[in-house]
Amino acid sequence: MASTPRRPRRSASLGQRFQAWFATPGNLPWLWIVGTAFVYAIAGLMLASFPAPYWIWNLALAGVLAQAIALAGPRALSRFRWWSANLLALLAIVGAGAMVVALAIALNYVGTDQLDQLVPQQAAMEVLKMSLIAVVTAALAGIINAETGDRLLALFNRLQSSLILAAAGILGLAIGGGIGVIAVAGAV
Repeated sequence: MASTPRRPRRSASLGQRFQAWFATPGNLPWLWIVGTAFVYAIAGLMLASFPAPYWIWNLALAGVLAQAIALAGPRALSRFRWWSANLLALLAIVGAGAMVVALAIALNYVGTDQLDQLVPQQAAMEVLKMSLIAVVTAALAGIINAETGDRLLALFNRLQSSLILAAAGILGLAIGGGIGVIAVAGAV
């Protein structure tokens, strides 16, 4: 029996590959993406509103990128073996920790320079309250980021989902930072 001749396989042109790469499905989770950007905008507002050192922005950006790369939602991590899943969860925890440290440093610049007016109990409570706000904000950002990543992975591959999350987080930090700078400049 003679074999049938094979048809030559046509490869997709560069334009077709480009369109397939950037094609978005109709059921994109816009509410979750906007929620991610909103939480990071709150974080950016906190970072920009106080006279904290500028290097905390690098720390916050590293936290956003680490969480976006990790995609540490339960559905995303279920695709990996034990060791890989734990390393990705560790990366997400490190990213959230970097965000907590950046927010805690920024928020603890609130206060007075007059040491005569300082009451130690009140100062300790202020530090505790501001640190708690930093932890809650970073935890909320991490939870929303993980859930958004899980929803994006149902539609896109891992790289595309990470890029979307990173873009939403960076955009949120930038918008919040811009609002914070405008608010501080308007108050002066």
